[in-house]
Amino acid sequence: MELVLPQFGLFFWSAVIFFIFLWLLSKFAWKPILSALDAREKRIAEALATAEKAKSEVEALKAQQERIQMEAAQERERILAQAQKIRDEIIENARAEARKQAESILQVAQQQIQQQRDRLIVEMRAYAVRLSLQIARQILEEHFKDEEKARAYAEKLASEIRLN
Repeated sequence: MELVLPQFGLFFWSAVIFFIFLWLLSKFAWKPILSALDAREKRIAEALATAEKAKSEVEALKAQQERIQMEAAQERERILAQAQKIRDEIIENARAEARKQAESILQVAQQQIQQQRDRLIVEMRAYAVRLSLQIARQILEEHFKDEEKARAYAEKLASEIRLN
C-alpha cells in the first residue's frame, strides 16, 4: 500500500513545481494565448459581420436586379405597344393616302371619260350635220334639177317663214 500513498516530500515538491508551472503559464503563456484567442474571436466576428453584410448587399442587389428586369420588361412592352401603334398609324395613313390617290385617279379618269364623251358627241353631231347636209344637198340637187321648180319651192318656203 505504500506504493499507492505518496510521501510528503514528493507531494510537496510536486505541488511546488505545479504552482511554479501555473505561475509561469499565467505570466508568459496564458496572456498571449488568451489575447490570440480574443483576436481570433474578433476576426471571426468581423468576418461573420462582413459576410452578413455581403449577404444583405447581395440580396439587395438581387432585389434591385429583379426590379430593373421588371422595369426593363415593362419598358419593352411599352416600346412594343408604341411601335405597334405607330405601325398601325402608318398603315392607316398609307391606306388613307392610297384611297385619296385612287379617288383622285378615278376622278381624273372620269373627267377624261366625260371630256372624251362630250368631244365624241360634238364630233358625232358635227358628222351627223355634215352627213345630213350632204344627203339633203344630194336630194335637193336631184329633186330640183329643174330651176323653175326650185324657185317655186323657195318662194313657198319664204312665205311660210314670214307667216310664222
